[in-house]
Amino acid sequence: MLKDLVAIVDNGEKSAAFVQRAIGFAKAQDAHFAITLLTDIFWDPAILPPYEAYSGVFEQIEAEQSRRITAVKTLVEHAPIAVEVRAVTDAPAYLNGAASVEGRYADMLLVGGPSAFENPKLRRRSIEAALMSSTGPILILPDDSQLERVRHAVLGWDASPEARRAAKDLLPALDPGAHIDIVAVDAQPSESGHGPSPGTDIARHLARHGFDVEVHQQSSVGRTVSDALEEFTSSSGADLLAIGAFAHSRVRDIFLGGVTRHLLQDVRIPLLLSR
Repeated sequence: MLKDLVAIVDNGEKSAAFVQRAIGFAKAQDAHFAITLLTDIFWDPAILPPYEAYSGVFEQIEAEQSRRITAVKTLVEHAPIAVEVRAVTDAPAYLNGAASVEGRYADMLLVGGPSAFENPKLRRRSIEAALMSSTGPILILPDDSQLERVRHAVLGWDASPEARRAAKDLLPALDPGAHIDIVAVDAQPSESGHGPSPGTDIARHLARHGFDVEVHQQSSVGRTVSDALEEFTSSSGADLLAIGAFAHSRVRDIFLGGVTRHLLQDVRIPLLLSR
């Protein structure tokens, strides 16, 4: 079971719906729940004030942080579980590192969809930084999604080390005896990767943990792999999709795109990312 969950937000207004979903998930897991508020000092380095004005700027920063903390605390004032609220205020480049630290000391890091953040770049960079350096899983709870118990999950399987990590990170979130669909898209038998039957070996491993496991070998049929996985997850009625993140190099993902990048840009289902 998951026992220590942390959510990251950058405001107490647009994140309201996400915070309530995150509280519901934490309550269902019977986990300690904390919210870390990330406040960026300067949105645009081109408008940095002159040195003599810094004292006034710092007062404004403190006032803004206090306002945001109050807004978040108001959101959780009547929550059905205890919620710890903490804050980190820094330049945007350093806030990415804060997300990594938060993910390092939690069972899972929770992040809302794009509309839950005032600063979309901070959301994207925080997710990427946490994935690349915290070694902990991230659960994306997008807009209009609902997740409490995980009784049915889809594991996107490409036989990579990242996918294996996703399988491991998925287990503590699952209900006992949950159903897992292993979905291998455009997979080919090989000696060093999938083996003679893609998905079969990982399915056997997960079944030995007491889960009901089924393997699906899918063709993308002109779709992206991310679309194929998301469509399968939605049509099957699964609670979430779990994938290994950035199995290719970050440079390749930035310039050519990849499953992780595509899903982060337009995720519509609860998404568990591991690396």
